[in-house]
Amino acid sequence: MPGNFHAPAGFSAVRIHFDRDLLGLDDKAMKRLKELADIRSNPILRGLILPALSGWQRTVIAQEIQHLQPVARSMMLALVSSLLETPADPGDLKLARIATIKKFVRKNFRSPALTVDEVVAYSFLSRRALYYLFDDETLQVSGYIRALRTLEAIDLLAEANSWRRSLTDIAGASGFTTLPAMRRAVKELTGLSLRDAQEKPVLLQIRAAELRKQTEL
Repeated sequence: MPGNFHAPAGFSAVRIHFDRDLLGLDDKAMKRLKELADIRSNPILRGLILPALSGWQRTVIAQEIQHLQPVARSMMLALVSSLLETPADPGDLKLARIATIKKFVRKNFRSPALTVDEVVAYSFLSRRALYYLFDDETLQVSGYIRALRTLEAIDLLAEANSWRRSLTDIAGASGFTTLPAMRRAVKELTGLSLRDAQEKPVLLQIRAAELRKQTEL
């Protein structure tokens, strides 16, 4: 929920609300939740929900909340299911699972070793199930990895001292296995060649902003 929070300097405060109607919680479930002494050590809370909350910008969360509510509800259902040790409908957890996988990809995309097979192993899903999970997403897993690497390359090319680095070095730092792979990705995802990208930085940033929207949670 949007709102104002007060915390000592250098700290962030997060307030989590269990909306019983939105989550379908009965009196018995609410009573059990109230009896929990401390949920801060819960792995779903620490590994998924808190990082997601801290990643949202305070100034725009009020505008984003309607768009993010389905994802937040799915995360909270996963948390409640974990806290109460009860199974949840897989469909209800879909967005939370997607958010977890995207978080894993964001953390590791700069490594050239990250492939769809690595994501399959992390998610404990078959390749087919993983593709089905992302069926309604703008980008499939492979496309998501490629888009993040392309955006990283664009950011590195835009740095003031980028001329000191070789394009091969930038490709490796972005997670691409080869320079040609980076060239193809930049061309296919922005419509600009690397030469165009270097000669038209403003246009490149416009195309990058469009691509960045596709990689948001």
